[in-house]
Amino acid sequence: TVLFADLVGFTEWSADTAPGEVVSLLDDVFSDFDHLAETHGVEKIKTIGDAYMAVSGVPEWTPEHAHNIARAALRIRRYLERRNQAHPQVWEARIGINSGPVIGSIVGVQKYVYDLFGPGVNLAARMETNSEPMMITVNEQTKQLLEDGFTFTDRGEFDVKGFGTQRLYFLDGEYGERF
Repeated sequence: TVLFADLVGFTEWSADTAPGEVVSLLDDVFSDFDHLAETHGVEKIKTIGDAYMAVSGVPEWTPEHAHNIARAALRIRRYLERRNQAHPQVWEARIGINSGPVIGSIVGVQKYVYDLFGPGVNLAARMETNSEPMMITVNEQTKQLLEDGFTFTDRGEFDVKGFGTQRLYFLDGEYGERF
């Protein structure tokens, strides 16, 4: 299961902000994302600017991959909510999750980088772009993997670029969740 998170409004903010402040913010936020990911059995794959990509179930398979990512996504959202209460600059993220086939490989000959490819990754990215600020979007396939422990809001059907019409859901929370 793959997660994409993107900071809303970051590109515009960074255009008018000193480079050191931009790097400091990303380091602060993504270091906390890294900690939350590790806590829930999720591995960061990479960051691309203000986008954060993580996976569970690769390279080590776990049957809990979808649950791990869902818990990490909910904690990322909660972290941002709490951070926003203590900082003057408010940051929101759009988060998308998808469970599906991926290929993991090291690419290149200089500065080796482990990366993920495939329809599972592409659809996760589409879930993020179809999400809303501070919401977590999943499709039917991922929802079915999570139904036993999580709550959802049906968003209806969306035309998802490259994947046709898909029923999307907001992941609202985990049963018994205490924040």
